[in-house]
Amino acid sequence: GTAETEAEEFQKIYNLNVVVIPTNEPVIRDDMHDLIYKTNTEKFRAILKEIDERTSKQQPMLIGTVSVENSDRISRLLSQRGIEHSVLNAKQHQKESLIVAQAGRLGSVTVSTNMAGRGTDIKLGGDPEKLALSELEESGETIESNPAKYEQILQRFQAQCAEEKQKVLDAGGLFILGTERHESRRIDNQLRGRAGRQGDPGSSRFFLCLEDRLLRIFGGDQILNVMQNIGFEESTPIQSPILNKSLESAQKKVEAFYYDTRKQ
Repeated sequence: GTAETEAEEFQKIYNLNVVVIPTNEPVIRDDMHDLIYKTNTEKFRAILKEIDERTSKQQPMLIGTVSVENSDRISRLLSQRGIEHSVLNAKQHQKESLIVAQAGRLGSVTVSTNMAGRGTDIKLGGDPEKLALSELEESGETIESNPAKYEQILQRFQAQCAEEKQKVLDAGGLFILGTERHESRRIDNQLRGRAGRQGDPGSSRFFLCLEDRLLRIFGGDQILNVMQNIGFEESTPIQSPILNKSLESAQKKVEAFYYDTRKQ
């Protein structure tokens, strides 16, 4: 699903076509326009406000960051506010796939670098199989050693997850919050694609600022000009289709640069 942005490279270097296979169920996820702030401080203030609003209605959230440093920063800010959360940074892959599988549970907040826990399905309301397995292993047993106990735990979690799923659906499904645009559109698409699986509801939005690396190096001047023309205040974000186009062209520039490096 995310190879489409790299179609040119697959064609020119490997002589392979890229075909987009339609999803099993129509995608109803709401991908909102990016919000662009002038400074990092304003951006993080807005991110925390968004988190507060969504946690108040217990909507599950997956917060994507482009670096471990950013994950740690978000984690510190959430801890100061007393918001319970999990942090994944691709250091313990086995454990992380268990955590990210539960990122769709009611009220859960998961902070993740874009690489962490990929390839794991996020089920709204939680994944009963993984929850049951985790509880069984904590008691020092396995499915093989005590299948009856596993079955008992599984039934309990299946009922709990089904009940939670309905509440999560009512809250709007999983919300994806990107704290920055990645240099590659493919990685952003992968992050967005964690929500809205199998026709589930969900939404996503990226929060950016002019101090982000991508904007500073590749798109800052052009975007700043657009902002000044619109009339830009410090604390008010800008969202417009023109800016989204500028951002995409900044990402394309970076992708072309890395493409040439790999080609070489």
